[in-house]
Amino acid sequence: MASSCSDHLPSSFMTLPKQNPLSSVDAVFGNDDLVTEILLRVPAKAVLKLKLVSKNWLSIISPASFAIRHTRRNRHTVSALLLRFSSFFKEPPTHKHVSLDGKSLVYLSYDFLDFDPDNPECFSTYISQSCNGLLLCPKWRWCSAERSKPTDYIFNPTTRQFALLPLPPNEGKYFTRIHLVFDPSVSPHYRVVCIQFFNSELKIYVYSSETTDWKLSVKLDNFDLLSVNFTNGVSWNGAVHWMSPSGNGLSFLLDMDCLQTIPRPPLPENWQDQDFRYFGESGGQLHFIGILAGNQNPDDLNMGIVSSAMSDDQSSDQSIVVYSMERGCSKWFAKYCLHMNAIVMAYPEITEDKDPTASPFSGKKGFDLLSFIEEKDEEEALLVMRISGEIISYSFKNNILKKILSFPLKHTCYAFNYTETLSCV
Repeated sequence: MASSCSDHLPSSFMTLPKQNPLSSVDAVFGNDDLVTEILLRVPAKAVLKLKLVSKNWLSIISPASFAIRHTRRNRHTVSALLLRFSSFFKEPPTHKHVSLDGKSLVYLSYDFLDFDPDNPECFSTYISQSCNGLLLCPKWRWCSAERSKPTDYIFNPTTRQFALLPLPPNEGKYFTRIHLVFDPSVSPHYRVVCIQFFNSELKIYVYSSETTDWKLSVKLDNFDLLSVNFTNGVSWNGAVHWMSPSGNGLSFLLDMDCLQTIPRPPLPENWQDQDFRYFGESGGQLHFIGILAGNQNPDDLNMGIVSSAMSDDQSSDQSIVVYSMERGCSKWFAKYCLHMNAIVMAYPEITEDKDPTASPFSGKKGFDLLSFIEEKDEEEALLVMRISGEIISYSFKNNILKKILSFPLKHTCYAFNYTETLSCV
């Protein structure tokens, strides 16, 4: 009888050990360094949920050092808008979280800003600024007694962490504005700029989350407050910038503790203050947006050629022009143009003759620019507008208008760019 091959094999070959199908998985998840590298690549909100997987993962994710590494590794792209709707104190403001593609809309609870257990009056807290994932949230000061207490918060809506800013030095007589400055690609710490003005005296204090203290950086006498609009400061390129509707601007350079003027955009001679629509930062660039008559082209504008209105209806023959600032803050250049016809064809009601003297681009016709969003790779640029009770986005890449959501016309709307981040406050 012929023998099988197995009869001539050593017994050690006949009894091979059983392979554990989970051994490779256990090897990965048993290695804290590998787990850390994996978690650093997971979006911020998902990372927070993964804290519940195990005590070991909780210990990896919780330290501030992990948050810093995660923040530096992940691009700070604007994924959504935080919208605040108010109705002139008739009812508490409401907040909505809406994705830029309009596919996701979350009605945030009324206590969305009720993050401080020692200050449960969430209705008196509001959002005034967003900066790379952090929010500046002041509290309404209803009486003089509250003005002597800290009322400004830095809030991370992703992690729900917050910090109450100490009061800046103030003799109780100064007009005050504060602005948040945060660039996680440069530092994990944020700074807050406080503008104080009284009787032509200007003071600028800077608060650092690293030192937790205020420092007097600038003191000027005989300062002309009318020369600049300190209402809405924009953080960009290591400075806070302010622009007036006329196009005049001023910058405060934080690392140099000094003020300098900003070049004026190349606006036409017939430019009027009401033609100004938006000033902000996105994708690492500073933007100034206004309305020009005629069908404008960026290349022509950069060569000094301004097209005149060709239509008999000059109120609708207008263009939205987006100007961008060069990195060295040396000059503005026209980057995008959108002619009114693209909007009128989709929303003819904004040309209805309710007020023949009002431009279709005016607030009287229910039109506002809420935000301009551009990523650093410039693959997409979105203009977010309010048109007749709807929030609309326009893609300069695809030339497409898209409805994001509708809301009552009686409400005013404020938009803040939302970025997920684990940044500590």
